Amino acid sequence: MSADNGIYILQTEGPEFRVMHCQGIDNLSWDNVNSCDTEEEDVLIVNARDMFKGAPVFSEEDKAILFAHKESQEYMILEYGVQSITIARKF
Repeated sequence: MSADNGIYILQTEGPEFRVMHCQGIDNLSWDNVNSCDTEEEDVLIVNARDMFKGAPVFSEEDKAILFAHKESQEYMILEYGVQSITIARKF
């Protein structure tokens, strides 16, 4: 059975960096209207806002990375480890 999880650092315009433990990160690219995966930024940012709401926000990437690695210690299994995602939109 797959854990399908990781600690993700979402970078958006600002720049802003949000760190969150997520499962099923592939849902980020799911377009509910057309029932398919997409790379369209309008869909990605809407899904990211839902998935990363409540995540701590950092203005410096190095602080976000340090926080992400600290958070990763809280999980016995992280299938995808610490990963970065960039969406060139305002959160």
